[in-house]
Amino acid sequence: MNDVIVSPHFLSTDIGSNVLRKGGNAVDAAIATNLIQGIVAPETCGIGGDLFAIVWDPEKNKPAFLDASGYAGTGVNPKKLMGLDEIPLNHPYSVTVPGAVAGWGELNKKYGSIPIEDILELGIQLCHSGFDVSEELYKSLKTHGDELGGDASAFSFYKNNLPYEIGEKIRRPQLGKTLELLQKKGLEYFYQDEIAKSISDSVSNTLTLKDLSNYKAEWKEPLSIDIFGYKAWTSQPPTQGYLTLTTLKAYEMMESGEFNLHQLIEMYRIFASDRDNILYDYKDKLEDFIGTDLRYIQEKIKLFNPKKSELYNFPKPHGGGTAYMNTVDKNGLGVSLIQSNFHGIGSRIGVGNYGFFLHNRGCGFNLDQHHPNYLKAGNKPLHTLSPTLWSRDDNLEFIIGTRGGRYQPQLLIQVILPYLLNLESFENIIKKPRWVIDYFGSNTHSKIKFEKISDKEINFLKKKGHEVTNENGYKNAYGPISIIYKDKTDNFKGVADIRVGTEKVFSSL
Repeated sequence: MNDVIVSPHFLSTDIGSNVLRKGGNAVDAAIATNLIQGIVAPETCGIGGDLFAIVWDPEKNKPAFLDASGYAGTGVNPKKLMGLDEIPLNHPYSVTVPGAVAGWGELNKKYGSIPIEDILELGIQLCHSGFDVSEELYKSLKTHGDELGGDASAFSFYKNNLPYEIGEKIRRPQLGKTLELLQKKGLEYFYQDEIAKSISDSVSNTLTLKDLSNYKAEWKEPLSIDIFGYKAWTSQPPTQGYLTLTTLKAYEMMESGEFNLHQLIEMYRIFASDRDNILYDYKDKLEDFIGTDLRYIQEKIKLFNPKKSELYNFPKPHGGGTAYMNTVDKNGLGVSLIQSNFHGIGSRIGVGNYGFFLHNRGCGFNLDQHHPNYLKAGNKPLHTLSPTLWSRDDNLEFIIGTRGGRYQPQLLIQVILPYLLNLESFENIIKKPRWVIDYFGSNTHSKIKFEKISDKEINFLKKKGHEVTNENGYKNAYGPISIIYKDKTDNFKGVADIRVGTEKVFSSL
């Protein structure tokens, strides 16, 4: 076997690959890749956000799932948001406990082969030596300039209240010093003392010191379903990862035997229409979650109409910026890791002069007090993050994931299904135009945006009642999707998306 990394930024891949060259394993490389990604692309992720990881353990021939997402603080009072339909993106209530740093600690403790201090050193060096501004970072800084320009943690990004231009070198000494504190005092220091107090102060004590000091990342069982001869694995609720698996399983159960675009779109819409009703923090009652239950899937596919698009009305509950990266090493250890600040650079709430911003995952809560996903202290919000990992006959076969908020399962099913049907290689599939549905809740019409679509396909879908928009070109928001798969020689190959120019694959072959 061989070592492979795929990440959204060439520096993340390059520095992560150095960890592998120096004797680190796939988990060490994943932590390093994630650390660097948050430094060079804070518009996607960073230490102020959440993390999920699925780790394939070759000694156990099965994966473990790490939930390093955070809960709402004890200081939230939903009554103060009365009259609003949703939590504002930059409101203190949008900030839940950031779990990424605790997640690194758990990954390193359970699977790591090199000290976490050595990995942090790579980030410290980059913060102080600097890197060139990418197009995506520049656009994000420009968009949020009014909010970030005067923030102490944004000092590195602006000059005379204007963002540094594309290609200009910037340094992040504040973040570097924060990483030095974690290197010296341990990752738990992030949730204690001065850093924790600054986090709490920055959100008006919505997150208390006790909320932060009590936080733990948790190892859990991943969800799984058998699909087309593979076993698919994903994250537990409150993430929407199940939608990828449930949609593809439903497609298999339809037994069409061929690719049908109308059927795939409708399968997704059927289950996505019910997402906001059944997805919330189940805590220790995961058995109540019906999203991957075969009886639930069988019942829902009865709603499919092969002749036309339908409305799917599920009115009652039954109970963003992101970075995805994956790694595999020569010993068969594989990691599907996704980490996020949610909307772009997150809440735009900086933490003192520590050089980082807090995510706004709390916006995943709703403000309907009768719904189980209601904003409540100690609960975790609905999460759009959807990492997946696929095995067959107790062997790791491929790892795939993407950023894209609510788009994530939509994008993944389009890339995974043709591969499962043996229609095309991942290298060809990754180049195919994609579609997205912005609004898929209960009782919504099918309105689909395609990157590119032929007149023949447009007519086919319109005859079935879909409203179709042709974007006439690739869109960054429709990816990037990162793939690592096992080829016929039992070596792993990485496939990078063409939609983001900074994405890069490393392979030791």
